[in-house]
Formats: sequence, C-alpha cells, structure tokens
Amino acid sequence: MQNKKLIINLGILVLLVGAAAFVAGRMLNRKVDPLSLLGIAGKGVVISVIPAEELPKTQAEVIGQFLERKDNTIVVQPIPLKLGAGGIVARSSAGISSASEVEVVIANETIIYRDTTTDFNVPPSEGQSLQQTVEESTQDDLNTESPISAWGHKSGDRIIAEVLVYSKPVKIRMP
Repeated sequence: MQNKKLIINLGILVLLVGAAAFVAGRMLNRKVDPLSLLGIAGKGVVISVIPAEELPKTQAEVIGQFLERKDNTIVVQPIPLKLGAGGIVARSSAGISSASEVEVVIANETIIYRDTTTDFNVPPSEGQSLQQTVEESTQDDLNTESPISAWGHKSGDRIIAEVLVYSKPVKIRMP
C-alpha cells in the first residue's frame, strides 16, 4: 500500500518537474513571455517617439521614477534604459547604479518641462511615429507616479539639472 502511494507521488513529482523544465526552457529561448503565462501580457504596441525640439539632443543623465522632493532637490530611482537598435533596451547606467537613488538639484536656471505627448485621444497604432511634445512647467506637479528625465552636470550620485522633463503616469486598462 505504501509502495503504491510512493510510486504515485514520485510520478506526479516527475511530471511537475518536467513541466517546469519545459516552461523554463521556452522562456530562456524567448518563445514564451513569462507574463503571458499568468494571462496579463501580450505582444504590446511598438511605436517610435521623436524627441521634442526643446530637449537636449544627448542622452539624459538620469531616467527614472520620482520618489520624493526636498525643497529644490528631488530624489529619483533610476531605470536602467537606453536607446538601442530595436528601441529601448536595458542597460546598466554608467556611473550610477540602478539600485541607488539619485538626487537631482533644481537650480534657478533649470528649465522644467511637462511631457504632453500622452495627451492624445486615439491610442497609437503599431509602427506609428509619435512626435513628443512638451510645455514649460514647474516642479509643483511632480508626484510619486511621475517618470523623470534630467540633463545636467553629474557629481557622484547628484545631478545639477539644466533641463528636467516629467510625464504624467501612463494608465493602462486591461480589456
């Protein structure tokens, strides 16, 4: 009786380990999106964003998520991104760890823009180019959901901002 239970339990264990190895192998070979296994992800829409004329032509010193504000200093959690051949790809930021927080100092000369690109009524379609638009703003509208990009002079984990752009958070509705 105990041998029969042991054989059944081992058989179930072998099936579970085999299924897990199969899924892991497919994920490693990029045949399966890990989030699609949970039913919450799809291929998505790929669009090109043409940077606004007002913004510097160089890569931002920091791109990240607004965490907090202390007078004229804001704290940003960097997101390790860069533009690659196929769009945005992950990278480790040169000089700034992706795990560390970065202080962005806003001086009197800092130009602050609010990204208005996402203020559209019709969702973009696949392969569409979207012109980024910005308008001058203040740091008063920043909140913990605001993505931030800052250009300026780097000093350790602190950036003296010349230009700062923040966006309203993008809300995604699931069908």
